[in-house]
Amino acid sequence: MKVMVTGATGMLGRDLCEAFLPGNEVLGIARGLKSPGRLGPSVKSEPADITSRSEMFALVERFRPDIVVNSAAIADVDYCERNPDDAFRVNFEGARNVTDAAKSAGAAMVHISTDYVLDGEKDSAYSEDDPTNPLSVYGRSKLEAEKYISSGGGSCVIVRSSWLFGRHGKNFVDFVMDSAGEKKEIRAICEKVGGPTYTFDLSAAIRGLSEKILNAEAAPGIYNISNAGICTRYDFAKDILDCCGLKADVVPITAKEAGGPALRPRRTELDNSKIGKVLGRRLRDYKEAIREYIDKKGERQKW
Repeated sequence: MKVMVTGATGMLGRDLCEAFLPGNEVLGIARGLKSPGRLGPSVKSEPADITSRSEMFALVERFRPDIVVNSAAIADVDYCERNPDDAFRVNFEGARNVTDAAKSAGAAMVHISTDYVLDGEKDSAYSEDDPTNPLSVYGRSKLEAEKYISSGGGSCVIVRSSWLFGRHGKNFVDFVMDSAGEKKEIRAICEKVGGPTYTFDLSAAIRGLSEKILNAEAAPGIYNISNAGICTRYDFAKDILDCCGLKADVVPITAKEAGGPALRPRRTELDNSKIGKVLGRRLRDYKEAIREYIDKKGERQKW
């Protein structure tokens, strides 16, 4: 299988390249990618900008992938709120370019979306069929991409996930551990609830889902994929400290105290039963994922 991953230098993109690599030919692309070996010696890589329609079509025509996974996005929610044109250019127009190029080559398409397409006012888990109502520019730009991709037919999959952490980018787990190591106070929002998701687990699930789609063992559409369990950022910080054996003062704060121009949804628990039926399993509890992430981080630091 030939797999193309956009946003390949990002936290999720790097893990996606590694997840798809065994037994497949993988091409990772990202804007400004200059070092051919940055994604590892076995992953092909090219610089490319998803906002350039001509670049996307030329690249897909040359590589002829069986599946394209679009993880490229501007995910800084407050940046998007301040720069809506940038947000829509990358998160919507870029996704549209990737989708159309993939379809032109007959490739299946997997697009990474977000729980921020929801307003968070539901007091129970969101299914894939629940109404969307984004509160921020980021959420609206991602929802417009979802609508475009869903309207075009073909083998297109939208994956909604939440609160990502992984070893290839800045994340909340590292922030908490670094702050504790430096004896700093940790201020964490206590009124927003979501599901932490380990990019290693998410990437493995996306590969499994992609193979099911290509083999006609699963239907295209929207899939929620997150680790089991939900928490507030405040609880998440305390869980991280428990898992790594560090101590620090964790101070609960409100979203208003945290500041920032973008509104965040209050509660975005994702119902993962659909992906569980397709894969025959659901993702493990986020606390177990934290422990593995921390253990692997410790092993890497020994080198």
